[in-house]
Amino acid sequence: MIGKELIGLESEPVLLKIRPEVVQRFAEATGIPFDERVPPTFVGTLMQANIAGLELPIIGLIHGEQKFTYYRQLYLGDSVTYKRRINDVYERVGKLGNMTFMVLETTGYDLMGELVFSSSSTLIAPEKGENV
Repeated sequence: MIGKELIGLESEPVLLKIRPEVVQRFAEATGIPFDERVPPTFVGTLMQANIAGLELPIIGLIHGEQKFTYYRQLYLGDSVTYKRRINDVYERVGKLGNMTFMVLETTGYDLMGELVFSSSSTLIAPEKGENV
């Protein structure tokens, strides 16, 4: 169940090296020309940071919004440590009925501890039993 008690939970940090072959596959899959740079939306693929105690429903889950903020360009070969945090959980009633919204923040730091990027994503879970 997704509830306000989850606000503040965060994952353990994950260390990731930005490998050229992974970025190239991402670029090809999204139709972006691979020009030896890391596409801005690449950090949206950083999903290895699991938050203990968080079990998201697979059926009916909607990706509502995504925002990225960069403090410097990511480069092939960079190593970043990132983690995810639940910033907010709230409910609304919409066309699909009762829905729970969860705002996740992902932050990435370089090996010097400097903030490289942050991203915020909003996930929407319809109430159980509702058709999507």
